[in-house]
Amino acid sequence: MSVSGLTVSPEMVRINGAHDSDCAKAVCDFIRHQSDGGKTVQVTAREVACSPAEVADLVGLSRSTVQRRIADQTIQAVRRGSRWRVFEAQVDRYRLSLADEMAALVADDLDL
Repeated sequence: MSVSGLTVSPEMVRINGAHDSDCAKAVCDFIRHQSDGGKTVQVTAREVACSPAEVADLVGLSRSTVQRRIADQTIQAVRRGSRWRVFEAQVDRYRLSLADEMAALVADDLDL
């Protein structure tokens, strides 16, 4: 049986920000195996992009609110054809900003 491809998901690569040694070993073994066979290995990466509806589900807002946040540039997004896409890093950034806002409101209520 020959190995012709390897798909590695982000969950396999990163656990709490640290690299998973089993995944790294699998990637290295695959590259070695292909190199030994005289083949070239091409590695590519892409960012995961979400639709406004997916962002709404992730952060607990309505789709229309997410679209307003995109329009006022509170959430950074890019146009892909006629549709907006929000990269996962921007979703995380926005989620953290919401948490910071809520923490500030609670602190004000508690007079901290």
